[in-house]
Amino acid sequence: MGQYSFVDTGPTMVGSNEAVITEGLTFGDFNSHSQGWWLIDRQAPSPSEKTITETIPYSQGVLDFSILGDDRFFNNRDVTYQIKKINEDYADRKIIENMLKNKLMPLGIQVIKDSHDGGLHWLGKCKSVSVSDDAKNRTLTATVVFDCYPFAISDNPEGSDIWDDVFFPDWIFQNTSYTVNGTRPINLMNIGAHTVDVEIIVTGSITVTGTFGSMDLTAGTYTDTPLAISRGDNALTLKGNGTIEFKFYKEVMI
Repeated sequence: MGQYSFVDTGPTMVGSNEAVITEGLTFGDFNSHSQGWWLIDRQAPSPSEKTITETIPYSQGVLDFSILGDDRFFNNRDVTYQIKKINEDYADRKIIENMLKNKLMPLGIQVIKDSHDGGLHWLGKCKSVSVSDDAKNRTLTATVVFDCYPFAISDNPEGSDIWDDVFFPDWIFQNTSYTVNGTRPINLMNIGAHTVDVEIIVTGSITVTGTFGSMDLTAGTYTDTPLAISRGDNALTLKGNGTIEFKFYKEVMI
């Protein structure tokens, strides 16, 4: 049997003489970790910007209209993983290759979970699967490319404060549910990279006022309103009687 060399991107398992898979990804019912694939490389280069520029005669440079408010807009990005199967017979390698392509390529847009990015996920579809077979070393290496939404998305809405997801250098603990009896000023903080939509769940009758204007809400769930949660601090005033919950997910550029 030939010699092979590879590196799992995860941390070294100190005190163990047996190699252990520590990193992986999931997509649909494909789980690289539980299905015996070693994750040996990942690439997620930043996405390209959707640029809108105009050139004005007799003026220097160009006018850039690519930014609206405080947001830049981006195209989808390729997120690429290289995974490896080791010590497999030739006949098994052929079956493994076919099964991998069949699990990944037919699916539409799905959540992509990467063990490297705790508390976050990508959203995309598989763009290509290319495979390299090494008969000498009895290995099969697959390069899997996903066409992804440009931002990584939080697994849980803001205010959940699930301890395992907390990353102190970039985190804020905040309330997103309120009881209203009269008038109450509140602040919602979006520490993500751009403006996000919000779902509003109401009991009773409450008026919400902010820079977007004002809206009167009665009991129900609202997903299409003038309110969006801008990057940074969002000051709102609540007036009425009842409870209100703001459900939104931060999106980050990683």
